[in-house]
Amino acid sequence: MNPNALETKAQQRGWKVVSKYDADGPMMTLVRDDWEIWVAFSGSAPESATLRKPGRTEPKRLLLRDIGMWVRRDRGQMSRFAVGDHVVVKGRPGRVTDITLARSTDEKRGRIRLSVVYDDGGTGTPFSDQVPRPRAGLRRR
Repeated sequence: MNPNALETKAQQRGWKVVSKYDADGPMMTLVRDDWEIWVAFSGSAPESATLRKPGRTEPKRLLLRDIGMWVRRDRGQMSRFAVGDHVVVKGRPGRVTDITLARSTDEKRGRIRLSVVYDDGGTGTPFSDQVPRPRAGLRRR
């Protein structure tokens, strides 16, 4: 994905785009809600990317092929939770430890998944749209 295409797609999906240029090419910062994506280009080809999820302070490396998938994801699903939020999934209280994209080939591909560690010691990976949004007092920021 070239910088112009990325900027257009990001803006269409509600991301704020800030571009800086140096001798190697543009460095783009995409910000939406508490999410941040940084993409460095070498000429018109992406060279590296990182993603900072809500509730995290440090970004993690993002596979170049995943840039577009994160940019296009549903804002409602992405903005519902942050890492560290307390949730109750089907009556089981727990804490969100990660937010990922579903990778299956079925109709759920690209939906947002939560990794949850339950208070009883178990783990789960529900879709974010299947979990009630936490009450304001339970949100950890």
